Amino acid sequence: MGDSFAAALGKELGKHFKAAGVRTWLESKTPSYIGNWAFGAELPKILANYNPDLVLVTLGANEIEVPTPGDRAAAIKRLVEKLAGRPCVWILPPLWKPDTGLMQVIKENASPCRVLDSSSLVGDLPRGRDGIHPSNEGRKVWAEAVLLWLRRARVPHGPKPWTLAEETPP
Repeated sequence: MGDSFAAALGKELGKHFKAAGVRTWLESKTPSYIGNWAFGAELPKILANYNPDLVLVTLGANEIEVPTPGDRAAAIKRLVEKLAGRPCVWILPPLWKPDTGLMQVIKENASPCRVLDSSSLVGDLPRGRDGIHPSNEGRKVWAEAVLLWLRRARVPHGPKPWTLAEETPP
């Protein structure tokens, strides 16, 4: 769930999950912001409809230049609270330029969600014409890297279908 980066990643991840027999749903809004999801009425309805075993959140790309990123902390916490204890991973967008500190604010406030730093995971992705969103090839590279990370982070035979380890093995 999330913004246009969630759509780019989600479509590719969905192909991998479908091939593995895993049911998925993708909910993205363009543009969207952390506060839209945290304070809007839509997320609880979506969660009630699908009752997911794992929630992947990709948000923050539209807010990387906010002058006071700490102002987003309460919204991040509220969004995570709305997930009601479901295993979750906040997938930071792969940055195309420096941010003003929002990625760190997400890392500090998204618990108990795990945070996956896409920029560290995939480095400089091939970008589309806008120079921002991943190209088709970039989407594939990103999805494959996230899928590998999820496989390593998942606890086999955990108490929930998507129990995640505290630390992801190398």
